[in-house]
Amino acid sequence: MVEKTDRSEGANGPRSADGRRFEVFVREAESDPLRHVGTVAAPTPDAAHEEASKLFAWYARDVWVCPAAEVSRFSAGSLADDGAEAGESDDGDGDADEPRVYEETEGTPTVSCGGAPPADAVDADDAGDQR
Repeated sequence: MVEKTDRSEGANGPRSADGRRFEVFVREAESDPLRHVGTVAAPTPDAAHEEASKLFAWYARDVWVCPAAEVSRFSAGSLADDGAEAGESDDGDGDADEPRVYEETEGTPTVSCGGAPPADAVDADDAGDQR
């Protein structure tokens, strides 16, 4: 039998001593549900949207920012527990949902030429065959 998790609103401890926080939700495609991706510190919703777009939503269709003070968090653990678990991983977050390199430019050293190698560039293997 599965035991029901005991959650309390007491997990809503202070999140920031230095300013206003916004919870960030994104939707990748029109048919996808909104997904909570993190929190940003910003003085206004517009600044929060700009920061959230840079950090979490490179390819997202929709970005929602909500004042963190207006979001109630019910959890079996505290925010301090969440930070400790996140800090334990040293894997470089290799399984991140969004790539930090644009796919169309990844591994392409000649992006400034429109992705095609310059006409005078000769492959090292080809240079050996011409000698």
